[in-house]
Amino acid sequence: MTAAELGAPDRVLRGRFQKDHERRYVHVPFEVPTGLRQVHLRYWYSDQIDSDPLISGGNTLDIGLFDERGIAEGSPGFRGWSGSNKMEFTIDESWATPPYRKGKIGRGTWHVLLGPYKVGPRGCDWKVEIWFDPGLQSPVQGGAIARRVNPDPLPEGRSGWLRGDLHCHTLYSDGDSWPPEMLMTAAEAGLDFLGTTDHNNVAHQLAYGPGGDGLPIVVPGVEVTTYGGHWNAWGTDRWWEFREPEAEAVERTMRAAAESGAVVSVCHPKPFGPPWEYADVSGFHAVEVWNGPWPQLNGASLAYWEELLRGGTRCAALGGSDTHYLKSGDVPLRHQDALGTPTTWVHVDGRPTVTAILAALREGRSFVSASPRGPQLYLEPDRGRAGRVSVEARDGAGSTLTLFSDSRSIAATSVDDAAWARAFDLPAGLEYVRAELASATGEILALTNPVWAEQL
Repeated sequence: MTAAELGAPDRVLRGRFQKDHERRYVHVPFEVPTGLRQVHLRYWYSDQIDSDPLISGGNTLDIGLFDERGIAEGSPGFRGWSGSNKMEFTIDESWATPPYRKGKIGRGTWHVLLGPYKVGPRGCDWKVEIWFDPGLQSPVQGGAIARRVNPDPLPEGRSGWLRGDLHCHTLYSDGDSWPPEMLMTAAEAGLDFLGTTDHNNVAHQLAYGPGGDGLPIVVPGVEVTTYGGHWNAWGTDRWWEFREPEAEAVERTMRAAAESGAVVSVCHPKPFGPPWEYADVSGFHAVEVWNGPWPQLNGASLAYWEELLRGGTRCAALGGSDTHYLKSGDVPLRHQDALGTPTTWVHVDGRPTVTAILAALREGRSFVSASPRGPQLYLEPDRGRAGRVSVEARDGAGSTLTLFSDSRSIAATSVDDAAWARAFDLPAGLEYVRAELASATGEILALTNPVWAEQL
């Protein structure tokens, strides 16, 4: 509906951000009268540019909304956050624009959340227009209905090992597809589980459902998107504080999420990831060392993780495709990803469940490969002899296997067969050992989590 069709707004909020307010949120109050069924917001700001970290010189202004129940950390009044992806949205008693939450329109003081992610040299002028009960109808939510899928056969894995993708986005943040479409595409790729991680909200979780019955198991999650870096939390059904960019606040929130039972991971700590700016923050279980295809600067993420390991921090490596787009069109280069690129493999005991998958991620019973087809790389203590590890590589012919310790590379050898296995004696005094498969050009094809000294 156009502005003319909506008529004059009931509230207009205006302001200006200067450069010194960049990456700091502000809560702008407005009053909502009693008896409403619907609120519609539209906003504008000057010198608009994309949120891509490579683009500068203008403004990017994020937006969210809190209702009358308040703006405190963890408040039930949080109705949603859409970054700079949606310039208008509707909250209705019976429906809402994703990722916002539908529900009662309560009387009282509501707050528009504004976050100047980028402020250009001319400053950022902004305007928020608000309509009460404009009578907008729910848009048709097109897209596929999740159904049982029988994917093309993939190479068989070891018993108890599941393939999954831990990072993706839908229309509930900055993707182009509905959650059922994402889930069906994951099934067609042959994945056994899918981590769902839209930005700063959990409204997408109900839209996925639990999965199963031929579809991947849905591992509910959220990508907590702060102005100093992003982190994922899986196994949680609530939003976590993202407005405070200081390292102390970020660590406090990550630890709170972990203590609640969530698996917490640093996202894409690499240039233009966007990067992780909290070098001294701790309290997470894992690092996303592989985000999208390997050539997308993932070597920097791997180096960050290895530095943590060598410094004595025990955290797992995992991967996620960060898929945003399933449909054809003008897809940004940094989002030309596909589900399962890379694939995180986890080992579960017994029946596959969300709880079992979370436990495997938390404990590092996992490895990462370039795709659902592999190659597969298994590293474990040799059961017949102390101080030795066994390595099995499947579908890795032509690659090079390298074992790394906390101090150096300790072994390297060619993998000359599609079904390849070998045991390695290890030098004394190692803190850990991990394995990588690389192509002839040095591109990583698979990598494992560490085997620690006490396991050898």
